[in-house]
Amino acid sequence: MTKIEVDRDSMGALLKNPETLAGDVVKELGAMPSGGDGGLASDKIAFILRAIMEASQLSADTANSVCAVGRAAIEDQMATEEEVMDSLDNFSARELG
Repeated sequence: MTKIEVDRDSMGALLKNPETLAGDVVKELGAMPSGGDGGLASDKIAFILRAIMEASQLSADTANSVCAVGRAAIEDQMATEEEVMDSLDNFSARELG
């Protein structure tokens, strides 16, 4: 059986790449034209560009969300038993009154 080891620093570095790429996508989306001169096909070109931009934004948002969940999981995994108990106590007090 293989042993899996999770190191906060290496996982943080692993998550940094998708976050950087997502940031690059969002930056480039701001520079994209919203349409083009395509004669009779101008409205279709604009529609296609909007679809591409929306899909790209969704992809960037998804990558950022997955990285946020990954970072939260790393933080939770590195928590001490006392921190876990405090978190559960706070949850119980907040949710159950």
